[in-house]
Amino acid sequence: MIELAFAVALAAGAAQAQEVPAPPACRGAFESIDWQACADAAGQGTPPYSLAMINLGTQAYLEGDYAGALRFYDKAETPGQEVFSDVILHTFRGDSYQRAGRAAEALADANRAWLMLVDDPSVAGDPRDRRPINDDLRFEVLIRILPILKDGDAATFASARAMFIALPAEDWASLSNRAATLEQIGEYDAALVDSKRAVDLQPDDAGSLNNHCYVLTQAGRAEQALPWCERAVALAPEIAPIRHSYATVLAALGQCAQADRQLAEARRLEPGAALYREALTCTAKG
Repeated sequence: MIELAFAVALAAGAAQAQEVPAPPACRGAFESIDWQACADAAGQGTPPYSLAMINLGTQAYLEGDYAGALRFYDKAETPGQEVFSDVILHTFRGDSYQRAGRAAEALADANRAWLMLVDDPSVAGDPRDRRPINDDLRFEVLIRILPILKDGDAATFASARAMFIALPAEDWASLSNRAATLEQIGEYDAALVDSKRAVDLQPDDAGSLNNHCYVLTQAGRAEQALPWCERAVALAPEIAPIRHSYATVLAALGQCAQADRQLAEARRLEPGAALYREALTCTAKG
């Protein structure tokens, strides 16, 4: 599985959470608030509680705990009311839904995030939920929502892809992330160019090595991919996407028992990921 490098600040949270007085634990400078303490003080079902859950979810997401992020995001919802916020919430929550196999919810969030990127008046919302949109933010949003949008409206996907392709990517992290996204939408040749440039610039980054391995495997070049995955696992054995990539290349090479072990390790490391519950196609070679 492709691994993305994260570089986005926490979401400010749902604007509607500010419409009623918040307890003292929920007040103060955003960076200084203990969001769990805020949630405990506010009580379940209140707007400040929803705000706290959103920010706890985003913290978990940025730490790579996607199942934990989704639990918090789900707790932010109250019966009969949907939670809307800024482009970061809808991007991170959409990606979390996608990882958990909740495709319809993922697509709804991805579409909303896209409309926010293009400043569509239908999602104008509360002014406090608006973020300045620049190329850096566009890139960070699109690497997450573009693969989701591929399964939605074709015209929306085409517009989002065109914006994504036009964005600059020169440093190793941006190149690796762009390669990851291109792989997920099936553009393997372009993905290989970017992933190779990324590992050339940063040869000891496990995520970039993993991405190059996975792209090579998906492009039908598993024998070339194997050394890249082996090196990635050696550098970062506790990262679930890296274990999944290793399992994928081993399965492609017919090493089925070894592939099953690596897939089981990916499931252990990230039990909430729907992708890791899917069996790999493998035909053992004699």
